[in-house]
Amino acid sequence: MYSNVNVSPKMGPVQSDGPKIRSPAQVRALIAPARQEIVDVLESAGPCSVSALAALVGRPADALYHHLRRLVRAGLVVEVERRKEGRQVFAMYDVCMRPLRISFDAPIRRKDIARVFAAAHRMSWREFSRALEANAGVTDGPRRTLWGSRAKGWATPERLTRINRLLAELNEIVRTGGPIAGAVPISVSFVLSPSPPADRLGTAPVDQRAPRTRKSSNETK
Repeated sequence: MYSNVNVSPKMGPVQSDGPKIRSPAQVRALIAPARQEIVDVLESAGPCSVSALAALVGRPADALYHHLRRLVRAGLVVEVERRKEGRQVFAMYDVCMRPLRISFDAPIRRKDIARVFAAAHRMSWREFSRALEANAGVTDGPRRTLWGSRAKGWATPERLTRINRLLAELNEIVRTGGPIAGAVPISVSFVLSPSPPADRLGTAPVDQRAPRTRKSSNETK
C-alpha cells in the first residue's frame, strides 16, 4: 500500500495511471500506524463492519472508532452501505480507492510522506519482533513468512526497470490477497531509495540537510 506505482496487466510499473491521494490532510491521516492498519485491511478484505474490522486487525472495536472517524473525515474511508441483522443496524466501510497510492507531488509535503513510510516500517518491525519473540512464522522454504533483508548495489536503467516491475508485482500479490480459508495473514513493507554517500545526495530538503551542516561546522571549530 501507499506505493506511487500502479501495475499494468503485464506487471509493468505505470507511474500515472489511476487516482492518487493528493490531499495533505489525507496523507497526514495516514501517519498513525493504527489508521494504516485499518486501510490495509479494508483494501485487501473489502467492505467491513467495525466488528469484522476489529477481528481482522486484532483490536477491540472501541479502539477503532476514533481512527475510523478520522479516516472518514479525511475521505480515505467511506461508508458504502448500511446493513441490518435482526434489530441491529450497522455501517459497512471501505477505502476510497484501490490501490491507495500517494502522490509525491505538491501540495503533499515530502516530510509527511517520510512520516507515513516511517510509521509503516515501525508497524512492520513490531510485527516482525513479536513473531520472533513468539517463535511464530515459517523461517525457511518456499512458504516462508518471516524474513528480513537489506541489500545495496548499483543499478543500470535496465535493472531499475526490472526492480520496479518485481516490487510492483510483489505489492500487487500481497495487497490483493483477502482473508479466505487457508490464507495466512502477512505484511510486507519496503523502501527503494537512492543510496549514495550522504554528503553527495544533494537532493535532500533543506530542513534535512541543515542539521548535518551545523554538525560539520561545529566539528571544525
